[in-house]
Amino acid sequence: MMRWLLTLALCLGLPAQAGMTVEDLLAQEQAPPGVVLEVVENDHEALQTLLPEILDHISRLRARYPQMGIAVVTHGNEQFSLTRGQRDARGELHARMESLVREQHVEVAVCATYAGWRNVELEDFPDFVQVAESAPARINDFRALGYEVIRLRPPGAGREQEQDPLEFDQPAPETR
Repeated sequence: MMRWLLTLALCLGLPAQAGMTVEDLLAQEQAPPGVVLEVVENDHEALQTLLPEILDHISRLRARYPQMGIAVVTHGNEQFSLTRGQRDARGELHARMESLVREQHVEVAVCATYAGWRNVELEDFPDFVQVAESAPARINDFRALGYEVIRLRPPGAGREQEQDPLEFDQPAPETR
């Protein structure tokens, strides 16, 4: 039981440190080694909703710091919008995320542990998506490299009150 709780804590992670924004990074004289744009929501539409913001942040960061490492790590229900079964329904999202990986060298990662809890197989994600055993552990790997972490939330997501990811109870959409 204790091992399961530890795995749960690792997969869901702790909330990202508050305060760091893309504007803060752009104002710095020297870039950190990289930045992680983190998304963890109970909303299957969150990644689609945040796509313009993600693209804008990456464009602005790359314009100021061309060599900065950038990752998008998603580990809530929104990660399932990146499954192969969602490619037709979310073609633009898939095309843009794949372009980020292949053309701009942005890592796009999801959480295998959370996917497993929703009976989503690793093979259900396309090749351009990195399937991390634990997305929070992957974020911590980035932190150890000096990356800053910025959590993105869709408009109206209740910024004043975080939803407990333990209460995410929506089933994953069709993934195959």
